[in-house]
Amino acid sequence: MRFPRPWRLRATIALIATAAGLPGGADAASNNRLDRDVVPTFESVKLRVDPSRPDYFGTVHIDIRVVTPTDSFRLYAKDMDVISLRLEGTAGAVTVTHASGEGGFLAVRAGQALAAGEYGLDIDFMNDFDTRANGLYRLKSGEDWYCYTQFEAVAAREAFPCWDEPEFKIPFQLTLTVPEASSAVSNTPIASESTIGGQRTVTFGRTPPMPSYLVAIAAGPFDYLPIRGMSVPGRVVTTKGSAVLAAEAAKVTAPMLAALEKYFGRPYPYEKLDLLAVPEFAAGAMENAGAITFRDEILLVDPAAVDVRQRQRLASIVAHELAHMWFGDLVTMAWWDDLWLNESFASWMGDKITHQLFPQYNTPVRELTGTESAMITDAGLTTRAIRQEVDAFANIDRLFDELSYQKGQAVLGMLESWLGPEVFRRGVVAYLKEHEWKNAAAADLWRALSAAAGRDITPATLSFLDQGGVPLVSAEVLPDGIVRLQQKRFLNQGAKVPDPTAWKIPVMLRYSDGRRTHTQSVMLDKAELAVKLEKTSTPAWVHPNAGERGYYRWWAPPAALQALAASGPTMLEARERVGFLNNLSALLDAGLLDGGEFLGTLESFTDDPSPEVVSSLIARLDKVHDTFIVPGLRGSFAATVSRMLRPSLERFGIARSRGEPEAVSLMRPALLSALGVYAEDREVLDWARRAARQYLARPTSVDPSVAGAALKLAARDGDAPLFEDYRLRFESAQIPSERARLLVALGHFRDSALVERALDYALTGPLRPQEILTIARNVAETEELKFRVWRWFAAGHEAIVKRIPPFYLPELPWFARCCDVRRVTRASVFFETPAANFPGTREEMAKVLERSKDCARLRHRQGAAVGTYLNRPARRAGPARTPSP
Repeated sequence: MRFPRPWRLRATIALIATAAGLPGGADAASNNRLDRDVVPTFESVKLRVDPSRPDYFGTVHIDIRVVTPTDSFRLYAKDMDVISLRLEGTAGAVTVTHASGEGGFLAVRAGQALAAGEYGLDIDFMNDFDTRANGLYRLKSGEDWYCYTQFEAVAAREAFPCWDEPEFKIPFQLTLTVPEASSAVSNTPIASESTIGGQRTVTFGRTPPMPSYLVAIAAGPFDYLPIRGMSVPGRVVTTKGSAVLAAEAAKVTAPMLAALEKYFGRPYPYEKLDLLAVPEFAAGAMENAGAITFRDEILLVDPAAVDVRQRQRLASIVAHELAHMWFGDLVTMAWWDDLWLNESFASWMGDKITHQLFPQYNTPVRELTGTESAMITDAGLTTRAIRQEVDAFANIDRLFDELSYQKGQAVLGMLESWLGPEVFRRGVVAYLKEHEWKNAAAADLWRALSAAAGRDITPATLSFLDQGGVPLVSAEVLPDGIVRLQQKRFLNQGAKVPDPTAWKIPVMLRYSDGRRTHTQSVMLDKAELAVKLEKTSTPAWVHPNAGERGYYRWWAPPAALQALAASGPTMLEARERVGFLNNLSALLDAGLLDGGEFLGTLESFTDDPSPEVVSSLIARLDKVHDTFIVPGLRGSFAATVSRMLRPSLERFGIARSRGEPEAVSLMRPALLSALGVYAEDREVLDWARRAARQYLARPTSVDPSVAGAALKLAARDGDAPLFEDYRLRFESAQIPSERARLLVALGHFRDSALVERALDYALTGPLRPQEILTIARNVAETEELKFRVWRWFAAGHEAIVKRIPPFYLPELPWFARCCDVRRVTRASVFFETPAANFPGTREEMAKVLERSKDCARLRHRQGAAVGTYLNRPARRAGPARTPSP
């Protein structure tokens, strides 16, 4: 439905639209950035939105400045109907033509050169709401309709005409006309509001300068819960009837904001802070200035059944997004090649604040899981540099990965450890002060940190940011307390070694003199370096990565590894022991450790008292299962898993004990799942069946921290009536976490008919865009089931692509991942077809194929050794005969 033309304050002239001879047509594909001859200085966006209808009407007024005389310029207006376009200068209306071009450009050409100066550009347009949680999209929740936005990275151009690049950081002013029963939310407080003829018009205050991807729009019959105790007004914004689930989010936000204000040494930069719980949301959350959006299952928790993992995840993600208000919003990257800096800093800062306020979650230890994920990616030749050239369209979404987030976070943490926390903070504060409300690049941060440190840190940072890969640091103790350090690139065995790569690595050694431990810092900036230990000439052991603060793998001779493994529980911190196990797994991949000795060393950690170390042990067993366990080894693997993990179950118990550490509750679901799935532990499976029945009868009767594990384990031998109970409960769930828990459980039935039913339901059931792939991801447990999921994916590819958020498209090749190289090679042909080859697909498919080859090679090399270990009588062993790197 078309709306009446909106009001106008300026005299304008009619335009002639033509595509002939305008920029933005054939040239757009080879010119993916807007020029700077004409730049915006302010944009007013007025939209008439009724989310119950498929389309909306809008008008924008953009103040522009012609910097260099020109007769044409471009902006973005992708896939929308431009009704009229008018340009006015100080002398009056200017005759122009306009045309839409490839790549979402809108080209404007004047009959003569535009003189330098100020102009006003007005555009009327019609557009359809998106329905895949992208751009300006609509959704139905219950009986009500809502609309929300997700503009990062390049979707603002799909909602309204704009200069949709981060360098164009300008004030915006939003005006929304919505049905009278609805309310509206944007980045700033409401400046004025009126109701006429059943329509509510809400005008928001002008924003500070910000890029278009941070603009937020939401409308619908919202409920609100105030957030008390902040330096600015704030609310949690929910769909109708859900505000009762927002109390936990409101509780954690105020102290987090205060802690960030203290760290940055300046107040929160915006006039208000709203947190919006969105039922359909592709990402976890989005840092829109003053109006942060979250997937509702993260932000909303049942006060009667909230579990530790929900609290931990809520705190971590809220802290990450609040950190963005300074790092990313107040100071914004100039271009997407520095996206990593936005995300890695927010991850680093968010974890820092989470640990400060909620030390019970042991965040510094838990964050090693993310670092490990980044290092696994960096061990392959298909990795990339964190900071790389970015095309305006083709490869931006690919940058939202474990390198931009977790590797960047680890590198920043390494820099802070090297420089010292207070020096690092002074540099960050100086950087923010110099560039507030403007754009900046990573080089600006390095200059600020170098000034604070009194030394140039840029060479060290660039060695980690401008090249891909992860270094391997070898440490060998020589006579007289000399430690010989060597570096080279770490690669999985079988990878062809590329040209020599070198890093400038801040190495922190931790060693024992037999009575106390000491640390010593050294810059490893060459291939080999001899270091004299300061406190002893005969160390009992040397750990080459003290505190696991360095972003590098490490190797030590067999005796040194044995000494570290033996000293672990008493001499190494929990973070170091987790890092030891992660690193041990990498040495296996690189051919520097035998498969049997790998398992033997794992078994020496079965009595570790740290729940985080137990979690790392479980992750290593997951790797053994996925790589080595074929049908003939499942029995012996079950016995080994039971031997390794039953001590932890006996120590920590199936049920949560009164006053137990939060870290135990965070670990227990993985422990129960591993024992139930791999060991087929009768006690655990019987418990799961009872707990699942209790949950279906009354969800609050089961400890919420283990409810998901119980539902998944009970599903494994569940029948059709149980499947139907799960399905009905999923469809009627009113609490987002319960909905998510049941959807995952539907992917854990193992009866072949129910597997088929679950996969069919993924495309025929009432699932939201971000939920479409959940069942399939959980079905794909074994090689056989992975192949079944691949067949489902290939057959339903067209329907899947139409329904999932565009953000997910580059990740689809991961459905082909397995240890069968031939199967993955055939899948790569599928992704070369036009219907499946989206921007970024080819690069992700290359990673999948590389992982498949690594898995196959590792299975071939070490499968016999692993099988021998699993089948021999139980005993403990440590690393031995470890080859030299």
